[in-house]
Formats: sequence, C-alpha cells, structure tokens
Amino acid sequence: MASHRQETKSHRVFGTIAGVSLAIGVLPGIGIGSAGSDVSAVIVASAVFIIVNQLIYSYPNSIRTAPPVATLVLAVVGFVQDALAWLLVSWLASQMGFGVEVDGVLAAVLGGLVVRTVTLAALALAPGREAA
Repeated sequence: MASHRQETKSHRVFGTIAGVSLAIGVLPGIGIGSAGSDVSAVIVASAVFIIVNQLIYSYPNSIRTAPPVATLVLAVVGFVQDALAWLLVSWLASQMGFGVEVDGVLAAVLGGLVVRTVTLAALALAPGREAA
C-alpha cells in the first residue's frame, strides 16, 4: 500500500512540474522575470506548488474509482488552490528578485486550471493497480 502511495505521489509531482512548465510556456500572463533562468524559475514555481499541494491535499485517493461528484468537487477546490498558489509564486518572485511573474488574477486562474488539469491527467493516465 505504501508503494502505491509513493507511485501516486510521484505522478502528482510529475503532473505538477509538467503543468507549471506548460502554463509558463503557453499562457500570455505568466512568464519568466527579467532576471534568472528558465530552469530556476520553473524549479522555484514547481517547489511552491508541491509544498502547497502537500500541505493542503485536494486530490482523490484513486481518481479512477472516486465518484464523479467527489472528483469534480476536489478538482474545483484544487483549481482555486492552484490559482492562489500562482499568486504566491508571483509574490515570492517579486521578493526574491527573480522567478515567475503573473500578470493579474485572470492569469493566475488560467494557470491554476492548466496545472490542475495536467496533474489530474497525470494521475488518471498513470498505470493503475488491480484491486485485490
């Protein structure tokens, strides 16, 4: 059972890093600040998301067997959580002088949608365990 949790956690971390990278690369309101490299900005932003997502766990235990209503509620809660995490990432970047810049609430909301969607997709597409 612990091994399954570790696998789920690694898929969640991979989905978060992929979602942050995709949002930075695709969304016009989220970008790399003038100082710093792309890699360091993605690492800092991903670290903030991973820490926030560990502190406030809003993922279904098993996305394939969770009731659709529970999955939808957790997705909406997570979407709001990720939007707030983008605003936190932007604030931290301004305090540190480098990192990711988020241009307003709309960009944060779209970024939250991208990160949560990619993370849930990574969990759903991960190889599953058969129930014993």
